[in-house]
Amino acid sequence: MNVTTAVIFASGFGSRMLPVTAAVQKELLPILNRPVVDYVVADCIAAGITNIIFVIRPGSHALQDYYVGNPGLENHLERFGKHKALTELEELHQKATFKFVEQPASAGYGTAVPLRVVAKHLPPHEAFLACDGDAFSWRTDGQSETAALVETFHRTGAKGALMALERPTDQLHRYGVLKIREREGNEYLDEIIEKPAPAEAPSNLINISKYIMTPELIPYVTDVQISPKLGEYLLTDAMQAAATDHPVAVYRAQGSFLDTGNTAGWLQANLTVSMSRPELKPILDQLTAQKSLR
Repeated sequence: MNVTTAVIFASGFGSRMLPVTAAVQKELLPILNRPVVDYVVADCIAAGITNIIFVIRPGSHALQDYYVGNPGLENHLERFGKHKALTELEELHQKATFKFVEQPASAGYGTAVPLRVVAKHLPPHEAFLACDGDAFSWRTDGQSETAALVETFHRTGAKGALMALERPTDQLHRYGVLKIREREGNEYLDEIIEKPAPAEAPSNLINISKYIMTPELIPYVTDVQISPKLGEYLLTDAMQAAATDHPVAVYRAQGSFLDTGNTAGWLQANLTVSMSRPELKPILDQLTAQKSLR
């Protein structure tokens, strides 16, 4: 089953990054000279995904300006002969087909809500990717983690797949930890245990909220009930319910997972990407040298 569509969640308010997110959408915070969401989109495109659906807040137009076009900016660049910058923007807008779906406040709250809102816009006979817009996978070898997730989905013939990341035992209590089962050399989801005590963690694999889903799994999302513990519609609840009836494959990410939803994660993402840019290496080396002299 083809995977040519991605749903990127971009409807949150970014409260962990206030006050800057009062003015700048969290998915557009810069990682060097590109917004964080563009690293997510680039990884999707590298996996052969050509249809991007953003789930956004009502009245938000910043992502449209970036991915579809800002006539005022383009006219300015044309007027002052900044053709290189204009060409770069035009190439950006031609990367894929971009669609924007508003998530009304009445839809409720929780990680499953964006998919509940966008369900009617999904291709009826294809699988799709679902992921957050403020976190991305990064590999120094330039390979696409999303492409590897798609390959796992196709190779196993599963009805869904999710990306997992290994974490040290002393960090597992912060995350949803996967209980997996093995079959014919592949790993499949059995259960997601939220923030377990160290002795209760069933593995060292955490869920990083990047999923491939077939149309058969959509009813689990649209029918998921509010979590009595958190009072939210949780996508993890839907995926776990789906995994009881259908095989959901697990792909172990090979690179780094950079979550920019808080200040420390945003800084780490900038430093990680900076280290891959030769022209920035002298600056990083200088900062390191200054630190060692203190």
